[in-house]
Amino acid sequence: MTVLLGSVGAPGAIATAAPPATKPPASRPAKPAGKPAPAPPVKRAPPPLAILPSVARVKITSHGKVLSVLEEVNLPRGEWKGEALRFHVAFGAPGPRAIDARLVALGDGELEPPDDDDGEALATERVHRRPEDAYALLGRETMAGIVVTLGADALARALSRGNMASLRIRSLVDTIEDASGASTLVVRLGASRGTPLTLGRIVAASATPSRPLARVEARLCGPDADPHPLAVAMIPRPSDAERQTTIAPVLSVRHATDDLCVRLWHAAKR
Repeated sequence: MTVLLGSVGAPGAIATAAPPATKPPASRPAKPAGKPAPAPPVKRAPPPLAILPSVARVKITSHGKVLSVLEEVNLPRGEWKGEALRFHVAFGAPGPRAIDARLVALGDGELEPPDDDDGEALATERVHRRPEDAYALLGRETMAGIVVTLGADALARALSRGNMASLRIRSLVDTIEDASGASTLVVRLGASRGTPLTLGRIVAASATPSRPLARVEARLCGPDADPHPLAVAMIPRPSDAERQTTIAPVLSVRHATDDLCVRLWHAAKR
């Protein structure tokens, strides 16, 4: 139907009548909103480390097709205030077959924990790189590795004996041989507060079913590494072992980018 409109505009204009109004569809009642998911905890950078770690000993034991690597990092009490500590220990690729972390107490005047002291097992978690809430300790911050958590109570117990504890990291890696037949290995060193960790002793040994060691070489390796060979204590030391001009690891010039490269030759088969 059409209607003639007399408006101020054009008289006689024609407009189409609007269709009859319809009710809008009834809206469905909104579902009650659920509780929002809790926000993930914010990881904050820890304060400056109150202790100065050092690598007391690196011990490498050949078991034939695998090598056992023990790295002991001494932790003096320093200005520690009783808080838990988390450390990033990096390995890079390929990673170890297995890894274990323990905290061992040191008595007054001791620089290394006894081998037969198992200490206290620590919690570890694998990570792709150093988390923000963990201190860098061994290896590069961008490398894959583990985070070791030292609970406040565990650290207090370890420090109660002589104000020094040792973080013992044990790993098992596959043997890789070079063209000369030597088993080769890279042990990650590190830095704390921008200072390279002091390296104490290097020990090499063999265990069944490995053949005895005939020769061992150790050097710092990295873009700025000092090329001088480092002294290695061989257990047992062959009577005909070649005497090399070496320097004690603790006297070596260290850089934050240095790692420890080791080569081990086994005695010939009889």
